[in-house]
Amino acid sequence: MSGREHTPLQILLIVMHNVGAVIGKTGKTLDELAKLSDINKEELDGIVASQLNSGYLECSVDEKGTKRYLLTGRGIIRVSSLYT
Repeated sequence: MSGREHTPLQILLIVMHNVGAVIGKTGKTLDELAKLSDINKEELDGIVASQLNSGYLECSVDEKGTKRYLLTGRGIIRVSSLYT
């Protein structure tokens, strides 16, 4: 990367990409994302909601009823564009 600062949204997308949160059981909970990204949970909740609406993230529910968030194909492209 070029050394420029990233927004919390960009940080979230990069972290999700780096941990492979892209299919099935690799999805992460809000708590896990908050720890991985170092974004406070309240701010993260708003970012996740907006990115669900934008199509960059999707939500699945695991067998225990826990919401898990994944990058969509569109989200992966968005992350990739940060590096070019």
